[in-house]
Amino acid sequence: MITLILFAITVAAIAASAAAAVSRPLDEPVPVEASLPAAALGLSWRRLRQVQTKNGLRVLWAGDGDAEIYSRVYGLARDALRGAGFSWGTAERDGGRVVPLCWEDPATVPEAVDAALAAADEALARDDLRLARAETMRREAREADARRVADETRRVMERLRVSLDKHHWAWPTKKREIAEQLLREPNEVEDVPQVHVADLAAKLLRQVNDAITKVRERVANDPAQDWVARAADPAVRQAVLVATQILSEMDGDRASVRNGYGWGKSHSHVGHTLAGLKELSIIEASQALAAVWRHRKQVRPELRAEIFGTAEA
Repeated sequence: MITLILFAITVAAIAASAAAAVSRPLDEPVPVEASLPAAALGLSWRRLRQVQTKNGLRVLWAGDGDAEIYSRVYGLARDALRGAGFSWGTAERDGGRVVPLCWEDPATVPEAVDAALAAADEALARDDLRLARAETMRREAREADARRVADETRRVMERLRVSLDKHHWAWPTKKREIAEQLLREPNEVEDVPQVHVADLAAKLLRQVNDAITKVRERVANDPAQDWVARAADPAVRQAVLVATQILSEMDGDRASVRNGYGWGKSHSHVGHTLAGLKELSIIEASQALAAVWRHRKQVRPELRAEIFGTAEA
């Protein structure tokens, strides 16, 4: 009787052990002795399940992590990797997302997977060497181009420095920030600027110089006042900003009615635009001075004196 009881206990223990093995989570860490390396091709491999396929029994693995290296090496050593069961596909727990997979053949000796991974490493090393050589050639080409136009690019960057210093008033905030960043860019080689940096600097200089020219032309057409020189005074810029705000408050009809009150049609848009600024640059203030001058009689005398130097303006 005791023998029968011991036999029953032994059978129950074996059954429980088998049940535990079957119910073990599929996503648990890969055992060290597994034939597929736990880490290979830049991924961490997770055993999913055994699958009976048309080619026989296979163990399905999914690769977790950033698939950048896997994608690259799969393109370089596709035949070797596919021969060892590596591919792309979907696993139900990934919601239909395509992920790296490996259909391992349990009948294949572990050396077969190792050989495929070695072939992948060799292909990756060869491609790294190719990319390094290509980058060296590109760098040498850039340096040669930079040396060829070195005198011109150095002149452009120096003109940019001078313009930011002497004509800072003509540089809008965003353009000035870009220009200052260009001056901080490293040279292509030694004291030779990068060609694309100098090209962008030249483009900014043309835009700013065009703006300066237009202001000068506008001043030349109105010899009564040199608005740019007047706008160089910070106190004048603040006073004329207040005047634009006053005239804009009076211009509720946006010059749609000719009532001699607020802005006229030719200055309504620019007047409201300038009035909405927190502060005026020298160019903006010169435009404001020209606009307010046409409407100065609507501005109180003490403010006219601050703006134009005399209350009798």
